[in-house]
Amino acid sequence: MTAGAGLADILPADALEAAEEGAVRLGHLGSPESVVRPASVDEVVRVMHWANREKVGVLPLRSGRHTGPVTRSGPDGGRWIALCTARLAGIEIYEAADLTFTAGAGTPMRDLDATLRANGQWAPFDPPYVLDRSLGGLVATASCGPLAAGYGELRNHVLGMTVVTGDGRVLRLGGRVVKNVAGFDLIKPMTGSRGSLAVMTSICLRAFPVPQHDLVLMLAAPSAQELAKAAVAVVTAPVMPVATVLVDRLEAAGGAAALLVRLNGATDAVHADRRTIEQHVGRSFEALDPSASDAVLEASRDHAGWAAVRLLASASPSRLTDLLNAIRMAGPASFTVDPYPSIARIAFEMAHPDTLSALTRAVESIGGAVRVEHALDVGLRQEGSQPTPDETRLVERLRTAFDPEEVLWPARS
Repeated sequence: MTAGAGLADILPADALEAAEEGAVRLGHLGSPESVVRPASVDEVVRVMHWANREKVGVLPLRSGRHTGPVTRSGPDGGRWIALCTARLAGIEIYEAADLTFTAGAGTPMRDLDATLRANGQWAPFDPPYVLDRSLGGLVATASCGPLAAGYGELRNHVLGMTVVTGDGRVLRLGGRVVKNVAGFDLIKPMTGSRGSLAVMTSICLRAFPVPQHDLVLMLAAPSAQELAKAAVAVVTAPVMPVATVLVDRLEAAGGAAALLVRLNGATDAVHADRRTIEQHVGRSFEALDPSASDAVLEASRDHAGWAAVRLLASASPSRLTDLLNAIRMAGPASFTVDPYPSIARIAFEMAHPDTLSALTRAVESIGGAVRVEHALDVGLRQEGSQPTPDETRLVERLRTAFDPEEVLWPARS
């Protein structure tokens, strides 16, 4: 029996879609037998029970744009379906006074941002193309950007979620308040699990008030290497910006490299912090006009966020110059660097496996690490910086507990 025929027995017609109809962007992912678009937790449960019986893999996604290629087959050697969360969308509960909201996993971040800002609030998470992502996709990848320096990582602000495990159990984790965990905190392993433990159906997240004053400072130079010393000085300054990012080239800087420093808070405090940073760095920054700063921040956020091959490279902040030199030696690439954790996102339009090997060796020689964030070329494999045996055993135990038949995410290695 085909997947489509079997699913037609358990789901309404509007939840089924032929893979070739293209509601999700499957181009680089491979060919699922079918695409299902459940509209309720109950329909997700039915899909997972069916998948366990039929030994068919399930790949949870919203659009598929941020999912890597399918590199292994389903449990029976080849069959898998895509589970699209697009209909699990909409804000379910919004407690503006409590700064919390609960929304379906398929809710676009752009819609959430509009609702929050209409109430003087925002979700300060800024990975590349964040507004084009879904809430579930953001949490499933635990994606963060430079704003994590000032507001904390996304995983610290997920208060609760409802998930359906690989074997069809419904788990309601956490709640709608900050202190809501007694016993094991299962939200933490779910956040960043990339759909390998369960299908997220709804998520409760903390919101933040929009700051009274949002100031973006810019320092430009012909190359990123020339800004490394200033970036390290910002990191070691006695005040901490909410975000700092070093970009290899930026249109707002005339195509030159740029160091952006973002300050939030009361107006007087922000201006005082600016003076402190400039004194510590020993250079004056340009203050961007508020009417232009959003576009500049968006350009820097998305600069290296979409390409055929994306890598994350990290090293000690004190080795930032060495990290930049290693990236330069790897060949033509676009990159941004968050100097606080000293993590670089590197994008190649084309990359040979030897490029990854050379970059990995160079970064590891300075005590850093490299991992593949995304690669359309399935021959480009992760090298070096591998999990320890204890970490591997822990992950496998989690997967056994939540997905005993290994039906979830056939892309996982």
